[in-house]
Amino acid sequence: MKIVFLGEALVELNHSPRHQTYGGNVVNRALYLARLGGSRAIDVSYATCIGIEKISMKMMQRWQQENIDTSLVKCLATKYPNLCFIETDSHGQRHYHYWNKDNTMRYYFSYGPALLNHALMNHDYGAIYISGSSIAALTDDDKTLLLSLLEVHKQRGGKVYLDNNFRNDLWSTRQAQYWYEKIFPYVDIAFIDLNDEMRIWGSSRYLTQRYIKWGCREVVFKQTKGNSCTVCSLVISSDSLLRVASIKLAVKHDDDIADNAFVAGYLAGRMNKHTIAQSLLLAQKLSHRVTTCSDAIIPSDSMRDIM
Repeated sequence: MKIVFLGEALVELNHSPRHQTYGGNVVNRALYLARLGGSRAIDVSYATCIGIEKISMKMMQRWQQENIDTSLVKCLATKYPNLCFIETDSHGQRHYHYWNKDNTMRYYFSYGPALLNHALMNHDYGAIYISGSSIAALTDDDKTLLLSLLEVHKQRGGKVYLDNNFRNDLWSTRQAQYWYEKIFPYVDIAFIDLNDEMRIWGSSRYLTQRYIKWGCREVVFKQTKGNSCTVCSLVISSDSLLRVASIKLAVKHDDDIADNAFVAGYLAGRMNKHTIAQSLLLAQKLSHRVTTCSDAIIPSDSMRDIM
Protein backbone atom coordinates (compact mmCIF):
# COMPACT_ATOMS: atom_id res chain seq x y z
CA MET A 1 0.00 0.00 0.00
CA LYS A 2 1.24 3.50 -0.81
CA ILE A 3 0.80 6.35 1.65
CA VAL A 4 1.73 10.02 1.39
CA PHE A 5 2.43 12.26 4.39
CA LEU A 6 1.62 15.96 3.96
CA GLY A 7 3.30 18.42 6.31
CA GLU A 8 5.99 21.00 6.94
CA ALA A 9 9.67 20.20 7.34
CA LEU A 10 11.63 21.94 10.10
CA VAL A 11 15.22 22.92 10.56
CA GLU A 12 15.78 22.32 14.27
CA LEU A 13 18.45 23.98 16.41
CA ASN A 14 19.22 22.73 19.88
CA HIS A 15 21.52 25.09 21.85
CA SER A 16 24.09 25.48 19.05
CA PRO A 17 24.47 24.99 15.28
CA ARG A 18 26.44 21.85 16.07
CA HIS A 19 23.12 20.33 17.10
CA GLN A 20 21.27 21.26 13.92
CA THR A 21 18.85 18.52 12.86
CA TYR A 22 16.06 18.11 10.34
CA GLY A 23 12.69 17.33 11.82
CA GLY A 24 8.98 17.94 12.08
CA ASN A 25 6.42 15.53 13.52
CA VAL A 26 4.92 14.58 10.16
CA VAL A 27 8.18 13.68 8.44
CA ASN A 28 9.44 11.84 11.54
CA ARG A 29 6.29 9.72 11.47
CA ALA A 30 6.84 9.10 7.77
CA LEU A 31 10.44 8.09 8.47
CA TYR A 32 9.53 5.50 11.11
CA LEU A 33 6.76 4.09 8.92
CA ALA A 34 9.19 3.86 5.98
CA ARG A 35 11.49 1.76 8.15
CA LEU A 36 8.66 -0.48 9.30
CA GLY A 37 7.12 -0.60 5.84
CA GLY A 38 10.03 -2.32 4.13
CA SER A 39 8.89 -5.76 5.28
CA ARG A 40 5.18 -4.89 5.31
CA ALA A 41 4.62 -3.80 1.68
CA ILE A 42 4.12 -0.15 2.66
CA ASP A 43 5.64 2.52 0.43
CA VAL A 44 5.98 5.98 1.98
CA SER A 45 6.04 9.34 0.18
CA TYR A 46 6.40 12.81 1.63
CA ALA A 47 4.71 15.92 0.24
CA THR A 48 6.16 19.20 1.44
CA CYS A 49 7.77 22.41 0.27
CA ILE A 50 11.41 23.35 0.90
CA GLY A 51 13.92 25.84 -0.46
CA ILE A 52 16.83 25.32 -2.83
CA GLU A 53 19.62 26.23 -0.39
CA LYS A 54 22.10 23.73 1.03
CA ILE A 55 20.11 22.92 4.18
CA SER A 56 16.97 22.07 2.20
CA MET A 57 18.95 19.82 -0.13
CA LYS A 58 20.52 18.02 2.83
CA MET A 59 17.07 17.45 4.28
CA MET A 60 15.85 15.86 1.08
CA GLN A 61 18.96 13.70 0.91
CA ARG A 62 18.29 12.46 4.43
CA TRP A 63 14.70 11.49 3.59
CA GLN A 64 15.82 9.62 0.48
CA GLN A 65 18.38 7.71 2.54
CA GLU A 66 15.48 6.52 4.70
CA ASN A 67 13.64 5.20 1.62
CA ILE A 68 11.07 8.00 1.64
CA ASP A 69 9.90 8.87 -1.85
CA THR A 70 10.40 12.61 -2.48
CA SER A 71 8.76 12.92 -5.90
CA LEU A 72 6.02 15.10 -4.33
CA VAL A 73 8.48 17.51 -2.67
CA LYS A 74 8.52 21.04 -4.14
CA CYS A 75 11.57 23.33 -4.01
CA LEU A 76 11.03 27.09 -4.06
CA ALA A 77 13.84 29.50 -4.86
CA THR A 78 12.44 32.42 -2.83
CA LYS A 79 11.27 30.68 0.37
CA TYR A 80 12.85 28.74 3.24
CA PRO A 81 11.73 25.98 5.62
CA ASN A 82 10.51 26.84 9.10
CA LEU A 83 13.16 27.23 11.80
CA CYS A 84 12.56 25.74 15.23
CA PHE A 85 14.73 26.36 18.29
CA ILE A 86 14.40 23.65 20.93
CA GLU A 87 15.04 24.88 24.45
CA THR A 88 15.53 22.31 27.20
CA ASP A 89 14.81 23.50 30.75
CA SER A 90 16.39 22.32 34.02
CA HIS A 91 13.77 19.54 34.31
CA GLY A 92 14.61 18.14 30.88
CA GLN A 93 11.36 19.44 29.37
CA ARG A 94 11.61 20.68 25.79
CA HIS A 95 10.07 23.94 24.62
CA TYR A 96 9.68 24.79 20.92
CA HIS A 97 10.09 28.26 19.41
CA TYR A 98 9.23 28.83 15.72
CA TRP A 99 10.64 31.68 13.61
CA ASN A 100 9.59 31.53 9.97
CA LYS A 101 5.80 31.79 9.74
CA ASP A 102 6.07 32.64 6.03
CA ASN A 103 7.77 29.31 5.38
CA THR A 104 7.72 27.20 2.24
CA MET A 105 4.93 24.81 3.38
CA ARG A 106 2.42 27.66 3.23
CA TYR A 107 2.87 27.73 -0.54
CA TYR A 108 2.75 24.01 -1.31
CA PHE A 109 -0.42 24.20 -3.42
CA SER A 110 0.12 27.74 -4.70
CA TYR A 111 3.46 27.46 -6.50
CA GLY A 112 4.75 25.10 -9.13
CA PRO A 113 3.18 21.93 -10.57
CA ALA A 114 0.16 20.37 -8.84
CA LEU A 115 2.06 17.24 -7.78
CA LEU A 116 -0.14 16.01 -4.92
CA ASN A 117 -3.30 17.16 -6.70
CA HIS A 118 -2.55 14.92 -9.69
CA ALA A 119 -1.42 12.01 -7.49
CA LEU A 120 -4.67 11.99 -5.49
CA MET A 121 -6.86 12.56 -8.56
CA ASN A 122 -5.14 9.58 -10.24
CA HIS A 123 -5.53 7.46 -7.09
CA ASP A 124 -1.77 6.87 -6.92
CA TYR A 125 -1.98 6.54 -3.13
CA GLY A 126 -4.16 4.31 -0.99
CA ALA A 127 -3.84 6.62 2.01
CA ILE A 128 -2.84 10.13 3.05
CA TYR A 129 -1.67 11.27 6.48
CA ILE A 130 -2.27 14.88 7.50
CA SER A 131 -1.53 16.69 10.75
CA GLY A 132 -3.49 19.55 12.22
CA SER A 133 -0.34 21.63 11.85
CA SER A 134 -0.22 20.69 8.14
CA ILE A 135 -3.66 22.19 7.63
CA ALA A 136 -2.90 25.25 9.75
CA ALA A 137 0.19 26.10 7.69
CA LEU A 138 -1.83 26.41 4.47
CA THR A 139 -3.68 29.48 3.20
CA ASP A 140 -7.48 29.33 3.50
CA ASP A 141 -7.82 28.88 -0.27
CA ASP A 142 -5.44 25.93 -0.14
CA LYS A 143 -7.29 24.43 2.82
CA THR A 144 -10.43 24.49 0.67
CA LEU A 145 -8.50 22.90 -2.21
CA LEU A 146 -7.25 20.16 0.13
CA LEU A 147 -10.83 19.39 1.18
CA SER A 148 -11.86 18.95 -2.46
CA LEU A 149 -8.90 16.62 -3.05
CA LEU A 150 -9.82 14.53 0.00
CA GLU A 151 -13.38 14.22 -1.27
CA VAL A 152 -12.14 12.76 -4.58
CA HIS A 153 -9.62 10.57 -2.72
CA LYS A 154 -12.39 9.14 -0.51
CA GLN A 155 -14.75 8.58 -3.43
CA ARG A 156 -12.08 6.39 -5.01
CA GLY A 157 -11.65 4.27 -1.89
CA GLY A 158 -8.67 6.10 -0.35
CA LYS A 159 -8.01 6.30 3.38
CA VAL A 160 -7.41 9.49 5.38
CA TYR A 161 -5.45 9.55 8.64
CA LEU A 162 -5.36 12.76 10.68
CA ASP A 163 -4.07 14.00 14.03
CA ASN A 164 -5.37 17.07 15.90
CA ASN A 165 -1.95 18.63 16.61
CA PHE A 166 -2.52 22.25 17.61
CA ARG A 167 0.06 25.05 17.31
CA ASN A 168 -1.13 28.50 18.30
CA ASP A 169 1.66 30.10 16.26
CA LEU A 170 -0.14 28.89 13.12
CA TRP A 171 -3.83 29.48 13.88
CA SER A 172 -6.36 30.37 16.55
CA THR A 173 -8.66 27.94 18.37
CA ARG A 174 -11.63 29.36 16.45
CA GLN A 175 -9.89 28.71 13.12
CA ALA A 176 -8.98 25.17 14.20
CA GLN A 177 -12.59 24.46 15.20
CA TYR A 178 -13.89 25.78 11.87
CA TRP A 179 -11.58 23.69 9.71
CA TYR A 180 -11.74 20.53 11.86
CA GLU A 181 -15.52 20.58 11.48
CA LYS A 182 -14.97 20.42 7.73
CA ILE A 183 -12.12 17.92 7.49
CA PHE A 184 -12.81 15.29 10.17
CA PRO A 185 -15.84 13.81 8.33
CA TYR A 186 -13.33 12.50 5.75
CA VAL A 187 -11.11 10.80 8.35
CA ASP A 188 -10.81 7.00 8.75
CA ILE A 189 -8.37 6.96 11.69
CA ALA A 190 -8.09 9.99 13.97
CA PHE A 191 -5.18 10.39 16.40
CA ILE A 192 -6.49 12.66 19.15
CA ASP A 193 -4.29 14.19 21.83
CA LEU A 194 -6.68 15.11 24.65
CA ASN A 195 -4.44 17.98 25.79
CA ASP A 196 -4.67 19.52 22.31
CA GLU A 197 -8.40 18.78 22.28
CA MET A 198 -8.80 20.84 25.44
CA ARG A 199 -6.79 23.70 23.92
CA ILE A 200 -8.98 23.74 20.83
CA TRP A 201 -12.44 23.20 22.30
CA GLY A 202 -11.95 24.50 25.85
CA SER A 203 -13.47 21.47 27.59
CA SER A 204 -14.01 17.74 27.19
CA ARG A 205 -17.76 18.25 26.90
CA TYR A 206 -19.22 16.64 23.78
CA LEU A 207 -15.83 14.98 23.14
CA THR A 208 -17.12 11.61 21.96
CA GLN A 209 -20.24 13.12 20.40
CA ARG A 210 -18.06 15.15 18.02
CA TYR A 211 -16.39 12.09 16.54
CA ILE A 212 -19.65 10.16 16.36
CA LYS A 213 -21.21 13.11 14.49
CA TRP A 214 -18.24 13.34 12.12
CA GLY A 215 -18.31 9.60 11.47
CA CYS A 216 -14.62 8.83 12.09
CA ARG A 217 -14.42 5.05 11.96
CA GLU A 218 -11.55 4.71 14.40
CA VAL A 219 -10.34 7.13 17.07
CA VAL A 220 -7.10 6.78 19.02
CA PHE A 221 -7.29 8.94 22.14
CA LYS A 222 -4.10 9.83 24.00
CA GLN A 223 -3.83 11.51 27.39
CA THR A 224 -0.47 12.46 28.91
CA LYS A 225 0.00 13.26 32.58
CA GLY A 226 3.57 13.75 33.80
CA ASN A 227 5.69 10.82 32.60
CA SER A 228 2.73 8.55 31.93
CA CYS A 229 0.57 8.34 28.85
CA THR A 230 -2.63 6.37 28.33
CA VAL A 231 -3.71 5.49 24.80
CA CYS A 232 -7.18 4.14 24.09
CA SER A 233 -8.43 2.96 20.69
CA LEU A 234 -12.11 3.09 19.89
CA VAL A 235 -14.24 2.29 16.86
CA ILE A 236 -17.54 3.85 15.85
CA SER A 237 -20.38 1.45 15.31
CA SER A 238 -24.12 2.13 15.17
CA ASP A 239 -23.64 5.77 16.20
CA SER A 240 -21.68 4.91 19.34
CA LEU A 241 -18.02 4.62 20.34
CA LEU A 242 -16.88 1.15 21.35
CA ARG A 243 -13.70 0.81 23.39
CA VAL A 244 -11.49 -1.86 21.85
CA ALA A 245 -8.13 -1.74 23.65
CA SER A 246 -5.87 0.54 25.67
CA ILE A 247 -2.21 0.63 26.69
CA LYS A 248 0.18 2.65 28.82
CA LEU A 249 3.21 4.45 27.43
CA ALA A 250 6.22 5.91 29.21
CA VAL A 251 7.04 9.50 28.27
CA LYS A 252 10.41 11.17 28.80
CA HIS A 253 10.45 14.98 28.64
CA ASP A 254 9.15 15.19 25.07
CA ASP A 255 5.77 13.69 24.28
CA ASP A 256 6.11 14.36 20.53
CA ILE A 257 9.16 12.11 20.12
CA ALA A 258 7.39 9.07 21.55
CA ASP A 259 4.15 10.00 19.77
CA ASN A 260 5.81 10.04 16.33
CA ALA A 261 7.00 6.47 16.83
CA PHE A 262 3.63 5.43 18.24
CA VAL A 263 1.64 6.73 15.27
CA ALA A 264 4.02 5.05 12.79
CA GLY A 265 3.80 1.74 14.63
CA TYR A 266 0.03 1.87 14.85
CA LEU A 267 -0.35 2.66 11.16
CA ALA A 268 2.09 -0.11 10.20
CA GLY A 269 -0.19 -2.55 11.99
CA ARG A 270 -3.52 -1.26 10.76
CA MET A 271 -2.36 -0.88 7.15
CA ASN A 272 -1.39 -4.57 7.28
CA LYS A 273 -4.87 -5.48 8.54
CA HIS A 274 -3.65 -6.29 12.04
CA THR A 275 -6.17 -5.98 14.86
CA ILE A 276 -6.31 -2.81 16.92
CA ALA A 277 -4.80 -4.65 19.89
CA GLN A 278 -1.90 -5.97 17.78
CA SER A 279 -1.30 -2.52 16.29
CA LEU A 280 -1.24 -0.93 19.74
CA LEU A 281 1.39 -3.44 20.87
CA LEU A 282 3.65 -2.70 17.89
CA ALA A 283 3.19 1.04 18.49
CA GLN A 284 3.98 0.58 22.18
CA LYS A 285 7.14 -1.39 21.42
CA LEU A 286 8.53 1.20 19.01
CA SER A 287 7.53 4.08 21.28
CA HIS A 288 9.39 2.45 24.17
CA ARG A 289 12.55 2.15 22.04
CA VAL A 290 12.41 5.86 21.28
CA THR A 291 12.07 6.93 24.92
CA THR A 292 15.39 5.23 25.71
CA CYS A 293 17.19 7.53 23.25
CA SER A 294 17.85 11.27 23.65
CA ASP A 295 17.52 12.00 19.91
CA ALA A 296 14.28 12.57 18.02
CA ILE A 297 15.12 9.68 15.65
CA ILE A 298 16.71 6.50 16.92
CA PRO A 299 19.28 4.63 14.78
CA SER A 300 17.68 2.04 12.52
CA ASP A 301 19.79 -0.68 14.16
CA SER A 302 17.91 -0.02 17.41
CA MET A 303 14.64 -1.18 15.82
CA ARG A 304 15.97 -3.77 13.38
CA ASP A 305 14.11 -6.65 15.09
CA ILE A 306 10.71 -5.04 14.44
CA MET A 307 11.41 -3.67 10.96
